[in-house]
Amino acid sequence: MADVTVSVPARPDFIHVLRSVVGAVAARADFTFDAIDDLRLAVDEASAQLLSFSAPATNLTLRITLTDEGGMDVVASTDADVTSGSWPPDGAERSLTWQVLSALADEAQFERDGSGPALRIRKRKEATSAL
Repeated sequence: MADVTVSVPARPDFIHVLRSVVGAVAARADFTFDAIDDLRLAVDEASAQLLSFSAPATNLTLRITLTDEGGMDVVASTDADVTSGSWPPDGAERSLTWQVLSALADEAQFERDGSGPALRIRKRKEATSAL
């Protein structure tokens, strides 16, 4: 499967589109129901964190890549100008959002995607047991 990239207006009422896309890609890649729910919630939290950034953004983008190991790499980003604010925000790694992301994803990190703020979420596929 090729990378999937979706951009929506940078408004909270469009986050549900990104949640749906990551859920559909994860389901198609045979992630468990729990892992799919974790990814949807992680995208929701990451998007909320990005939209709360002090600089205004026009687009909220989600880029999904399936890894060679069967996992998923998800990067949520905006086109906000990071030079007009601090990214990641001070104390971000002590925030409730960061705690939620750390619990839902195998790895999470703040980064910059181009010139805009971004959050990367990595989720490994859980082994499924035969019944």
